[in-house]
Amino acid sequence: MSAWRRWVAGLFRRGEPGRSGTVASRLAEFEAGGEPVIAAAVLADGVWREGRLKAGRYRLVWWVPGEDGVLDFSRRDGVVERLGGVDGGNGWTIDPNLVVLHYRRGPEVLHLAVPPAELELVGRILPLPQR
Repeated sequence: MSAWRRWVAGLFRRGEPGRSGTVASRLAEFEAGGEPVIAAAVLADGVWREGRLKAGRYRLVWWVPGEDGVLDFSRRDGVVERLGGVDGGNGWTIDPNLVVLHYRRGPEVLHLAVPPAELELVGRILPLPQR
């Protein structure tokens, strides 16, 4: 199949965009009402748990596939106080691919780690502090 035919065929494909999509294409999906799903981690009981984060219009929902229970993150319920490590001295990331958001909901602080490339998308839902 020629490159031209592949390009035209791509215009008519349906379904979730690939993870390799650009930030601009993922933001366009978000603005159009889609709900992108990204890999993310939450610090629970001193252990990082890997899961998925679904980006809706007004909230983020985190869950572990195959398990019950979700965590909601919205600007109505809380605020991202800062970005950075959880022990005060490890810089911006928990590993080279994740940035930690410190989300305060009342007296509790939840630590949500997302890929740096997704910060712009997350910032559409939760205002992020300046780095």
